[in-house]
Amino acid sequence: MSTIKVDTVQSSGGGAVTLTNQSAAKAWAEIAVGGASLPDSFNFSSIDDDGTGEYGLNYTNAMASANYSAITTLTYNHVSSSSAASLIFVESKATSSVEIDGGYTSSGGLFVSNDIETNASVIVQGDLA
Repeated sequence: MSTIKVDTVQSSGGGAVTLTNQSAAKAWAEIAVGGASLPDSFNFSSIDDDGTGEYGLNYTNAMASANYSAITTLTYNHVSSSSAASLIFVESKATSSVEIDGGYTSSGGLFVSNDIETNASVIVQGDLA
């Protein structure tokens, strides 16, 4: 096996290298129970509590457009106050932030906003500005 060690990578013309097929996440965050903080994140500067079960995650470096993919995950937790499982989903996307909502589905089939009761995550794929 060979090892390559370099300090700077340049194009053959001496400028910055153009990278292709970049499919790494452009932002991700672990959202703490209650949604009050981001214990660990990449390319998110802060989280806003926009009301019960509503959160805004603000990018450090903006996305090129609102046409990106944002995926949410939630550690399974049966909501103690209902007979349904917790949910988290993307409400809206902008170049500067992504808005997510948390809650559960009532026995009548209605969505009920509820603060995050277990760790949640968001992962963003797309182009940076």
